[in-house]
Amino acid sequence: MATAKKIPTSTKAKTAKAPTKTAPKKSAPSKASMTEKNKKTVTTLKAPQAKPQPPRATIPVARPSQAPTAPHLPVRLQAVVDKSEIAELIYTFARGLDRLDETLLRSVLHPDASVDLGPGVFQGTSNDYVHWALGVLTQTRESHHFIGNILTTLEGEAAFSESYCQTHYRLDKPTGREDVFVGSRFLDRLERRPSGPMGVWKIMHRKEVIDWVRTESVSDIFYHQNPDALWSYRTKTDLSYQMSQFPGSQPGSKMPSFLGRRYESKSIKF
Repeated sequence: MATAKKIPTSTKAKTAKAPTKTAPKKSAPSKASMTEKNKKTVTTLKAPQAKPQPPRATIPVARPSQAPTAPHLPVRLQAVVDKSEIAELIYTFARGLDRLDETLLRSVLHPDASVDLGPGVFQGTSNDYVHWALGVLTQTRESHHFIGNILTTLEGEAAFSESYCQTHYRLDKPTGREDVFVGSRFLDRLERRPSGPMGVWKIMHRKEVIDWVRTESVSDIFYHQNPDALWSYRTKTDLSYQMSQFPGSQPGSKMPSFLGRRYESKSIKF
């Protein structure tokens, strides 16, 4: 009986097939992962950078709901501002009378204001007073209101002011011309509307108290001897309305041609 040959153990190990490693199958990418990948790819792309532009100056525009507000001043400083505005108002009133300027007169009176000069002289609304005053002054040749002392007391949104006034009227009468001088005081109650620092002071009620009157006959020699003097006008042709056109007011304007002339003391005659 034939004996089988023994194969060495080492040989068996060599001849045995080594187990082969199989790579794991790659699963097909899902649509969701492809979408995410595309997004990442897109985000990695750099957008072309625009050239830096210089900053533009912006003008702040106030919204309709935002009302302008004035800075709050200390109480004493605000009182100085209020009294200065009231004094300016009284000066403007005098200027409106002398220049027969209806616009100026109305600008210092509240529409519902009243004026009291006495029951036999005038008592009425501000609108009626403007028409009455202009009618009276047109009957005079000239008028000149000089404002003196002004004493004002502030009480919140109201104020009380006493101002001294000396007025000169030039009258034409059948017997000749007369100068009438009146010393009086304006007693004004004023209100600031709307309330607060942004409000505007105007007269709410005015009384005029007469202290004294003097009438003198007129000699017009000075007028006839100095016809070249700069005389006033009671209209907007008065030089006070043309001050913005005075020499030097406009850029590049020439100086007056009369500079350098010599005048004798007799150029004005008394």
